Amino acid sequence: MLNRFKTLRMTHMFLISFFSFMAGAATVLALQPHNFTEEMSPATLQDESARPPFWEADETENDPLDLNLEVLNIDPEKSPEITNETVDNILSDYEHRISPDFQIPDLIFNQTKFWFRVYTEFDSTKKIIHDSLHPQIIYDVVDVSDILAQPARAAWLNNVKAQKAVSKRVSEIRRKLKKMARMNPKDMDDEEKGWLQQFDEIKGSRKKIILTAARSMRVQTGQKDFFERGLSISSRYLDGMETIFKQKNLPIELTRLPFVESSFVIGATSKVGAAGIWQFMPGVGRQFMIVNSRMDERRNPWKATEAAAKLLKENYTILHKSWGLALTAYNHGPAGVRLAMKKLGTRDIAKIVRSYRSRNFDFASANFYTCFLAALHAQMYKDVLWSDHIYEPSLSYEVVKVKKSLHSQKLAEMMGLSAEQFLLYNPELDRSFKKNDLIPRGYRLFIPSEEKESIQKTVALRSNSIVIQ
Repeated sequence: MLNRFKTLRMTHMFLISFFSFMAGAATVLALQPHNFTEEMSPATLQDESARPPFWEADETENDPLDLNLEVLNIDPEKSPEITNETVDNILSDYEHRISPDFQIPDLIFNQTKFWFRVYTEFDSTKKIIHDSLHPQIIYDVVDVSDILAQPARAAWLNNVKAQKAVSKRVSEIRRKLKKMARMNPKDMDDEEKGWLQQFDEIKGSRKKIILTAARSMRVQTGQKDFFERGLSISSRYLDGMETIFKQKNLPIELTRLPFVESSFVIGATSKVGAAGIWQFMPGVGRQFMIVNSRMDERRNPWKATEAAAKLLKENYTILHKSWGLALTAYNHGPAGVRLAMKKLGTRDIAKIVRSYRSRNFDFASANFYTCFLAALHAQMYKDVLWSDHIYEPSLSYEVVKVKKSLHSQKLAEMMGLSAEQFLLYNPELDRSFKKNDLIPRGYRLFIPSEEKESIQKTVALRSNSIVIQ
């Protein structure tokens, strides 16, 4: 009886561990009491073209736009050699491709450089062990590609092995750091001296700095492959997005924020319910768009861009016309940013990023702006970083307005569009189209520009139910 009880208990514990892992394999894990956090690769994503933001995992619905998109692998032998000098030149915007509004302040240059490397140097098989308070301090980069490539009954087993290998290395580094706190620098090995050199930028007692570092380690998954995928997809939408921002007199650089939020995957949905390329939460989304069980305009890249433009402009207006503060508020909320300003007595976003921490202004909030700056510079210098990359053709569109309620499938038929075309330009109607729901009067639809004349003629012959704006 006792043996049976032990067997049942072990089985029960295994099942708990298994389902816990499957639910959280791609989430940020906190290992107490050392305050070490680890971000796993996005193994649980249904659509592998999606990737989680650096602070959480995404659970992505099947995206009708991306299911048949060929994965575009970059041949490293054909890619240009990127040196440290090249990276510094790009982050300094040496060709003046970026508005001065988005120059990288010296105080957060190295932190931005860390995220630039995450996006352009390390792919998702690389686990970067670094400091959570000073992200640019890197202790090691663990390559788990061999572990993930091993034969296994299930992919998650290799993920567990990879996680254990990384955790083992973290423990080794922590032990060495604690030992370093009591050592004379002359007695340190080359690895320890390298870490000590990185601590030079931190003010304070050497012993205290090292002991704090031992408690503040974090693992970041590389995201180069996801960023490359985002580059390919983004070229569909960026022309239209830039037009929207220009019409509202906003810098086009802001349209690069979805690289941080979603890698431009239309079907991206976070574990807390944020959706679309701009990752609007339902409550905020409803302030600007239709968000319900039938249609979710957060998934329409252009409608969501219009909403993001309004929100960012509001943030900019109320936060002293600082794009750094406005972008941070996109993640953290204007009230939280105001509180940070009040606590530090400054409007300088660089000082806030480097110095402010609170219960809510955590790692994600403190790194959001530097992630944006890194992604912006990487995309604007994509020809330097990826000379052989292939991009999806731009989706040029026109807007039509429904003059009376019509069933979605009837609308597509009336305009002479296939289901694939209709949903390519109106992905928020995926559920409505499957159920053939009514599309309400006044609803705005997007159509291919090249089909405008044909649709005008077809609609004129069949009915007077649609008007081209």
